[in-house]
Order: sequence, then structure tokens, then C-alpha cells
Amino acid sequence: MRKLGVVIDVNGLKIKFRISEGAVVERGQLCKVVSNGVKYVLKVVDFRPETLLSTAEIARLSKRVDYEEAELDLVYDGVRIFNTAIATLVCEISDDGTVHKPLSSPPLFSEVYEVDENDLKQLNLSSGDLAIGTVRLGRRATSIPVTLNGSKAFPHHVLICAATGGGKTNLAKVLSLAVMNANENSGERKYSLIVFDCEAEYFDGGDPSHLGLVHSPLSEKWLYLISNRVSRPCKLKYVFRYGRVEVERYIEAHPLAIPYSELRPEDMVLTGDFTPAQEELMWLAWKVKESDWLSFLLNSAPDTIFCVLRKEVHKNTILTLKRKLKYFLGHGEVFRQETEHNLIPTLLEKIAEGKVVLIEVTHLSEGEEKLLATVIASRIFKFYEGTRKRKPDTWIRLPTVGILVEEAHRYLSKELAERYRENIFSVIAKRGRKYRVGLILITQMPGELHETVIRQSLTKIILPLPTKPDYSKVIHYSPYLDESENEIKTLERGEALVVSTPSGYRFAVPVKVYRFEDLVLDQLNAEIKLRELMKAPLYSQSS
Repeated sequence: MRKLGVVIDVNGLKIKFRISEGAVVERGQLCKVVSNGVKYVLKVVDFRPETLLSTAEIARLSKRVDYEEAELDLVYDGVRIFNTAIATLVCEISDDGTVHKPLSSPPLFSEVYEVDENDLKQLNLSSGDLAIGTVRLGRRATSIPVTLNGSKAFPHHVLICAATGGGKTNLAKVLSLAVMNANENSGERKYSLIVFDCEAEYFDGGDPSHLGLVHSPLSEKWLYLISNRVSRPCKLKYVFRYGRVEVERYIEAHPLAIPYSELRPEDMVLTGDFTPAQEELMWLAWKVKESDWLSFLLNSAPDTIFCVLRKEVHKNTILTLKRKLKYFLGHGEVFRQETEHNLIPTLLEKIAEGKVVLIEVTHLSEGEEKLLATVIASRIFKFYEGTRKRKPDTWIRLPTVGILVEEAHRYLSKELAERYRENIFSVIAKRGRKYRVGLILITQMPGELHETVIRQSLTKIILPLPTKPDYSKVIHYSPYLDESENEIKTLERGEALVVSTPSGYRFAVPVKVYRFEDLVLDQLNAEIKLRELMKAPLYSQSS
């Protein structure tokens, strides 16, 4: 147990301690003070050199740095000039191991020590079931896992924010793998996760230097792919090499196709991009044509629509609506006049089975992607809402579901909320927790998100985020981050601050996020050793 310093000032929850000679203290580091049977846990937030010298003496000495080294050594004797660390008091641990908010403060001249693994275990940071990384002491990673309590964190929403290249995709893949691990380890369908893959990075990694979910041995059981890689429901064969071993995976897959007959006016309304007049026109068409309403609006001439609807709408509204519908429906890659395979019923089945449902949307236009996300999120929410009301015994057995949305600022920005009507994601943000439907929102621009969304996301994972408008907004609407501005600015790739009151965290936890490839390689090594022991003919040795 390494001594770091001595407390020299206490002001509320702020503790200043003098750094011992030779001790290395880093911003974000956890340390402790033990006094009168209470263990105080501190977190370093800043540093400040202290001096008993006058301003004039400092000016004189600074002028003579290059010439009077002996004099400077005499002055820098640890009494007249010394370094201090500013820390915040994050919690207390009593003799019986109970962790609670600080109700007292350590006395002056208390000794400050580095925390050890036993101290970290007492903080209960590993009591959840979704492992995302390990506790970080400054830049040094420990062996103590940091886990989220998925059953509580998902329904209250998760916000992941970082600058471009900050590690958002790696963290999302780690979280997806954690869901599969939790289901496998518990033997239950605890969670389901919906992932919209915008850059083709999740399935196979996207390039030879990265791995994807398909490389995990758990993928055959817990991964479900929705993609235009396939033209019909099937098991997609995927072959890759690991060292000198050829590995085969068979992943359940479904084509990305939704017929017009599946769509309702409400699906368009819940994008939040239609005016009241356009919404009224769609509902009138539904009233007259029912499931053919969309084909009617797209394929009929404006004059025909005007007459069929008994002149209850303006022709300009008809023309504008037709253009907007074509923008959202695209060129028939996803939304089709007719299709043999409708993914929506299958999607709901796989969610009930606890799958990680990966939806590849790389090739879609922005309008198609937004409508697809809206339709899927809407169906999931209605499914859970309806099941709870009609069959509560069935609902309680459904897995808790998270909907992972990249570029979340496109759906939940303050500007959109002011210009347009409420969309399905804002509905889920407000009401999803009642039905165990949560959002995992990923964005590099949290400053553009609506304040309500940031406040409602009770779990926040902050990766490197250097821009002040972004981190200031997150800090303002989050607990435990008041003194974390400098720490956020100095985060490196793979480092994070995690706030999660649903998971029982009592402070912003410094985390070293797992590298996804390391986790999968560990699984592959274990799988190959097990198969060799069992002599299973699952792998073919290449020549």
C-alpha cells in the first residue's frame, strides 16, 4: 500500500493533500484515507503547486533558474515549495463494508494511500452482469472488472459519447458481446439487443485487422443477422482462419425486406418529419384504401388522389407528401411493394429469444435508414407495451431489450424537437422504462442532443470528448461529473468515465474499456482447446 500524501485542507467534499516526495499521482486516480474506523475514497481531479514564497521572490528566482541551481535546490526543500493534489470525496466505506455517500470528512494531517484491489472490490463495481472494462487508476488498468446491471441500466437508457476515433464502435461491440455472455452464462434469455450497423463494422469487423461478432463462438446461438447478404431466411455460412485453423460459423439470417402492407401512417408520423396536414392526408388515404394506402399515394396521380379523397386536402399537400414518401421509401431495397419475407414478425420472435439482432444498413439512404429505425423501434415498443397490458405473465419473461442507435443526434436533437413533432425515440426515452425497452444512444455530438434525453439517460459512458460544448452539456445534466472537466479532456482512446446510478455507482468510475478483439481471441483460444480435448471434428486443419 503506497503512501501518496497528507491531507492539508478540507472544504466540503473537496480535499487537498500534499503529495509525498517521489509519489506519482495522476488525474482521475482513486485513493483512500482511513480514519476512526471509516475508509474515505477520494478521486483526484486536479493539481496545484503551493509556495510560501512571495510573488517577488518567485519572480527573482525564475530569472535565475539557469544560473542559481544551488539556490533553487535550497528553496525547493519541500517546505517552502511543494505540490498538492485536489481530490473529491466520493464515498465512505464503514467497518462492515457498507458503501454510502460521505457524511463526514477526513481530519487534517490524515495520510492518503493508493487504493488496493480489496478496496476496489468493496466499491461493488463488479456486481452487474455486463462487463465493459476494468477499473483504471490514472493510466494504469487494474484487474477489477467494471460491469453494468443490464436489467436496470437498459430501461433507463445508456448514452455513449466520444469524438470520432474515440472508441465508440469498440465499446458497442464489447457491449453486444457482453449481452451474449450474460445470456449464455445465466442460461436465460435475460437481454436482447438491436444494433443498426451503419458502417459494416459489427458482423465481421469490416477489415482484416478487426474482428466482429461472428468470430465469437457464441454467435451461432445468440446472433441474428438481418441483411441483404441473403435473399431468404437461412443459416449464413461464414468461414475464417485463426492461425492454421479454418473455422466455420453458421449464423441465422433474414433478408432486409418490409412490404408496403406492413407500414401504417403512424410509422411515418413517428419519424417526426411530417406536418399535421400531411399526417391528415395519410390517415385519409388509410381510411379509404386501408393496407393499400401507401401504393395509392405513391402510384396515383395527384388529381386522382384529390378526387378519391373528396377534395378534403390541398393539391400542394399531395405533391409535397408524395416527394417526402419517396425520400423515406428509397428505391425498393428495403421497403417493397411486395416481398415474400417480411422481417418484422421474425424480428419480434428473435427478440423474445434473447438474440443480439444485427441489422446492416450500410447501403441505405438517410431517409430509408431513419424510416427503418422508426418502424423497428415502434414495433418493439408496441410489442412490449401490448404484452404487458394483455399478458403480464408473458411480459415478465421477455428479455429486457436495448435499441442501439448510432448518430443519435440525428433522431433526438434539440433542433428537431423544436421544428418537428415527437418521434418514436423521444417516446421511448420518456416511457420505455415502464416496459423494459431502453435506448443505447451513441453520438459524437452530445451537445446537439435535447437536454431531456441526456437527463433521462441514467447511464453515461464518456470516452475521449475534447470539445467544450459537448462535454459541458453532459456534465451539466449528470451526477458526479461536476469536477471532471479536465479528466474528460485528457482521456485517451479506450479510456472512459462511467456514471451509472442504476448499476449502483456512487461516483464517475474511471474505466479502461476492454478491447473487443482481445475478448474474442480469448474465446477462440478456449474453444479450440476444448474442441481438441473433445476431439470434435468441427475444425479442419489446413495443410
